[in-house]
Amino acid sequence: MVLTDSIEKSQLSVLEGRFVEGMGFPDRPGGGFRPDATSWAILAMEAAGSTSGVVGKVRRLLVNAQSEDGRVCIWPQHPDAYWPTPLAALAWHGAPEYDEPRDRAIRFLLESDLIGVVDGPQTGESHDVTIRGWPWIAKTHPWVEPTAYVLLALQVCGYGAHNRATDAVRLLIDRQLPAGGWNVGTTVTFGKEMWPTPEATGLGLQALAGLVPKPAVEKSIAYLRSQLPALHAPMSLAWAILGLHAWQETIDQPRERILQVLGRQERLGPYDTFSLSLLLLAWHCNAGLVRFREDREQTPK
Repeated sequence: MVLTDSIEKSQLSVLEGRFVEGMGFPDRPGGGFRPDATSWAILAMEAAGSTSGVVGKVRRLLVNAQSEDGRVCIWPQHPDAYWPTPLAALAWHGAPEYDEPRDRAIRFLLESDLIGVVDGPQTGESHDVTIRGWPWIAKTHPWVEPTAYVLLALQVCGYGAHNRATDAVRLLIDRQLPAGGWNVGTTVTFGKEMWPTPEATGLGLQALAGLVPKPAVEKSIAYLRSQLPALHAPMSLAWAILGLHAWQETIDQPRERILQVLGRQERLGPYDTFSLSLLLLAWHCNAGLVRFREDREQTPK
């Protein structure tokens, strides 16, 4: 246990070392500021109990990336790419001095009409194209990952019963593959059922935890458990662990699995900030992301 804790702390130090004063976090060492990487780093450092003071600094810097209407875009010159907004809301949540930017971000997600959906009855053999989720780019088709991010933010920030959260649940259930699991959001194409991916499935399970009965996702849980022994990519393993833990599914030696994946950096090079952050979250959030945040809020300061 001492050895594993030491390795985990060294990875926290690596993550903290990527912080750039006056900027925030890049996606990779030497890169420019990324609001998504910065948000994930905040969540990971907070989960790991960082005492370096970086969390407070970087939350302030993240505010600089927010537009007046509440959106947080991946790049300032691309205002339609607002998908990091729910991640920023998660990063600000729990710090009262950032309630105002968090609330503006949530209000933007709930009120903006920037989703491309089709009016009228569903047509074709694939998913229901009339359900309002969230897209990667404004006024385009809603997809699984950005919708799941928004649903996570709505749950954590106290809007899990909002009608837009209900829309998100409907979309994720609709995009669940008949045999179980999720991918980017396509289900049937030219009469053929598409393949799921572990990372999308773990994220979908995490986002739906506590919002739907377990039988509604049992096939997806079974798919993810079947894939778990072969998962070595950081994003796939981390989301699998978070998604399964969110449904109180036991995993054999999850921290040892995370350590094995962290050790692959010696051969493959350093992971991007998102992947490293996600592995740290999977290490610490043994009941999933939402339960972890809820437990932190109930812990006396």
